[in-house]
Amino acid sequence: MDGSIPSHRRRLTRLVAAAAIVAASLGLVAPPAYAEAGPKVAVMTRNLYLGGDLTPSIAAPTLPAFLAANAALLGHVDLVDFPARAALIAEEIRERKPDLVGLQEVALWRTGPLGDPAPATTVRYDYLALLVTELNASGHRYDVAVVRDEADLEAPAGTPYQLDVRLTMRDVVLVRHGGRVKVAATSSGNYVNNLVFPLAATGGTATSTRGWTAVDAVVGGRAFRFVNTHLEAFHPGVRLLQAQELLRGPLQVPGRLILVGDLNSGPELPDPNNRLAYFALVAGGMVDTWPILHPGDPGYTAGLGDDLTEPADDVEHRIDMVMVRGTVVPVASEVFGTQRRTPGGRWASDHLGHQAVLALP
Repeated sequence: MDGSIPSHRRRLTRLVAAAAIVAASLGLVAPPAYAEAGPKVAVMTRNLYLGGDLTPSIAAPTLPAFLAANAALLGHVDLVDFPARAALIAEEIRERKPDLVGLQEVALWRTGPLGDPAPATTVRYDYLALLVTELNASGHRYDVAVVRDEADLEAPAGTPYQLDVRLTMRDVVLVRHGGRVKVAATSSGNYVNNLVFPLAATGGTATSTRGWTAVDAVVGGRAFRFVNTHLEAFHPGVRLLQAQELLRGPLQVPGRLILVGDLNSGPELPDPNNRLAYFALVAGGMVDTWPILHPGDPGYTAGLGDDLTEPADDVEHRIDMVMVRGTVVPVASEVFGTQRRTPGGRWASDHLGHQAVLALP
């Protein structure tokens, strides 16, 4: 962990213990029937999977190894075929008709001439454009309410590409076109605390910039805020600091609040450090909807492998969450994503999707 974490370890231990009691109790209390009165909103969270593992590039010890790792990464992005995966994700959305969708790892892959100091601009895959095109082609249109650029990384790739390759990560909120949810305002931001990786091959660094997107909306006369985020995957201390930023920022509003996203944290993760961000959110008043509706069901959402060919039951972590605060009542929810594969035999993502129907009494 970074230097700010040890000095707060005792406080965090108390926080975790208290939050664990709260979290455990959530699975024991079902919402009363009367609480389901009022308008309802369906929300979905979906991590699109950027298409490969950045770790070999980050860890490459020499420049030749760095070039080879970057080439392997781009080749893997081609292999797992987001255009085909976008068709599956669009079908999931069409079937469930969520009012709001929070998307993470909405990658934009671009290329440029090898060694060109200018940023690469030739689009290879725009995950957002591909998904929206699939949705619109079916007549089930969704509007892009807000997009936040996050990590923006560019590096040379060796044989067979001999190109500069640029990855821009984004979080996005989609709103069903012409639907019952009316957006009043949008906002977004990047976290101050982000993980910085040293790059041994170049002597430089790469920053894993992350952030959040939000809409303030109204449905049936009920106002609420919908927040979507993707917390740091590789450092529990940075992830905790980001969760605390979230509580001090877009979650620090009165009234109804819905948080969705890939939190990379959960109450049952094997490493206790990886539970800290989740428990911080619970201690901040956020209610985890899954155990309320599915007591005893682990609700795993992640772990289908980099190649997207793992067995469907290989998921083993619940990190894709729908959390609420205020007068928001969970009515129904599901985890989905293993109903169909691409023509090439791959899943839509390495994560499953999670949708919840929420009443706003």
